[in-house]
Amino acid sequence: MAERGDAASGAEFERHVGTMALSQLDGAGALALMRAVAWHNALARLGYAVPLVVVHDVGCLITGLGRPAAQLRGIGDAEVGEAWRRLLVELSDAELVRSQAGWKHRDPMVGVVLARVFSSIIPQLPEDVRVLRPVMLPVDVVQYTRVEPNSAYNRFDQTAADAWLRTLTEHRLLPILEVEQIDLDALRLLGLFRGGPGEGLPGVDLADLYNVIISPSLADVVDFSMELLPSILEVKRQAGQQSFSIDGYASIERRGNIDDLVLTQLAYDDDIFEQKLVDNELFYFTHEKQLENERRTHLVLVDGSASMRGVREVFARGLALALCKRLALLGEDVHLRFFDSRLYEGVKVSATGSSEVPYALQFRAERGRNYAHVIRQLNNELAAPRRREGQALVYMLTHGECQFPPAEVQQLASRAPIYGVFILPSGPVEMPYLESLHRVHIIDEDAISHGRRAGKARQIIDDVENDLDGRGRSGKATVRRRRAQSREFSSRGKW
Repeated sequence: MAERGDAASGAEFERHVGTMALSQLDGAGALALMRAVAWHNALARLGYAVPLVVVHDVGCLITGLGRPAAQLRGIGDAEVGEAWRRLLVELSDAELVRSQAGWKHRDPMVGVVLARVFSSIIPQLPEDVRVLRPVMLPVDVVQYTRVEPNSAYNRFDQTAADAWLRTLTEHRLLPILEVEQIDLDALRLLGLFRGGPGEGLPGVDLADLYNVIISPSLADVVDFSMELLPSILEVKRQAGQQSFSIDGYASIERRGNIDDLVLTQLAYDDDIFEQKLVDNELFYFTHEKQLENERRTHLVLVDGSASMRGVREVFARGLALALCKRLALLGEDVHLRFFDSRLYEGVKVSATGSSEVPYALQFRAERGRNYAHVIRQLNNELAAPRRREGQALVYMLTHGECQFPPAEVQQLASRAPIYGVFILPSGPVEMPYLESLHRVHIIDEDAISHGRRAGKARQIIDDVENDLDGRGRSGKATVRRRRAQSREFSSRGKW
């Protein structure tokens, strides 16, 4: 693979640019070329040595940056060029191309889509072309303006590019089938977790993204996630301020007016005072204080044992994704983890990241079951001294026969509220530790039916959110009550 960055030499670079003389697209400009370079480099990191013209034409077609030429253009073998143009016309009718506006065309995602399309072509290539080592192309646009494609095509050997085009056109059904089989919902699911404009997929490895795109076994979890996430992601966080215009100062902060400077700060030498002023390290009395939520850590634990295969796995993983993302968007600290005979490390979920998607979709555990060890491991983690303490909340997504030791569950409940979600129990759920749980949700066959499962999952998420709002309101009420008492004591002259 070229993950460690085998850079193209000057001749190799010009040879790749020369392949663009074989392009059969109209409407693609300099921006499309530079994006094709990014896709080419993503393919190189995955171990694919694909000519730049093939990456450019298929990638631009998929992303809507170009359209098949109306008639043969470019140089090279006219018969191969015409066959390549007709293949592009056929690909333009695929649903992936026609619905290109429905998913986010980030370069890593386009790269893995192209890898999926080309994966069936590579075995059909001539031996000498199939074993070529991939190289990384430079991303400096100035270098591409200095090379004229037609001239570079004639000056360098283009056997590899010709072989790719011949193989693609001779086995035209292979790329067409690959394009048709790409799961658009998987692309849309990953697109929901986009950062800012032009950003990649934060925290997602190319290999993980590629596995999500190529695996047909993930379709059910992806479908369920797409039922939940569009509505779950509609949340706005509002930051507020508390004002105390008549009760004196509210707090001491790092920002404020110079008139409100804490007088002891004036004792610094002039040089130190100026440096602290520039670095915002001085203290000020303020009349306003930013509202701060209570720090909470949410541990979403999903049973990954063999008992969770099938419908249970689909509901648990789809619910876990939606719950994690909802809590992260609300500003909470969220960790998604799996367990079977042990509790795995998992991933930290952020409001804009995407690392939890491949993790939740692909995790497989084959270590059997040992729920007693899992609960003891969790107790030990929560009992360990931490640098920044905060309220922990635990969510257990498992089946109806998950036998945790009652004493360990009671010990855990004394440290953190526990939400239990038991999916498709074979009979009545009568575990002895149920009384220690904060909330219990039983997902029976009726609740998990295809038409009702999204509603049940939203109900669980709403219950979690209502509980968080309740804790926030009670905490704010306590603060208001204490302030009222302080004003009363002050008016009586006791302070």
